[in-house]
Amino acid sequence: MPTAPKDTIGALLVFGQFACIAVLLVGGGWNLPWWGWALFALGLLVFLLAASSLGGNNFTVMPAPREGNTLSKRGIYTIVRHPMYLSVLLCGSAMAFGAPSPWRWAALSVALLVLVVKVHHEERRLTEKHPEYPELMRGVARLVPGVW
Repeated sequence: MPTAPKDTIGALLVFGQFACIAVLLVGGGWNLPWWGWALFALGLLVFLLAASSLGGNNFTVMPAPREGNTLSKRGIYTIVRHPMYLSVLLCGSAMAFGAPSPWRWAALSVALLVLVVKVHHEERRLTEKHPEYPELMRGVARLVPGVW
């Protein structure tokens, strides 16, 4: 069985993403106002919708598609290309705005940067494997509907 090529950049992006998530979760208190909890719950809902819409052999934390994957074109994936990254930003924003700390502000800023780079890296990899990807995703927001 052939092994997948090593994706060092992808691994670094995943490490950065999870390091930011950790700081967002433990970088301050959990005394969120009601709207913070609502934003956090929205982030969790987006994650659950993404997981249920993803289908089959498609889930991976790495930005490279898994062997035998298919393109998700249903559910929340008709609205946003990377809903799991959006869920990280929603939950992270709830923590950084609802229970602010310098650590959380820094982590949210770095997470946004890491996820934007990861989106570009992942979309290059998806296009290499599925040349029809750009055409299928035309009109679907990358990360935030109505923005980008």
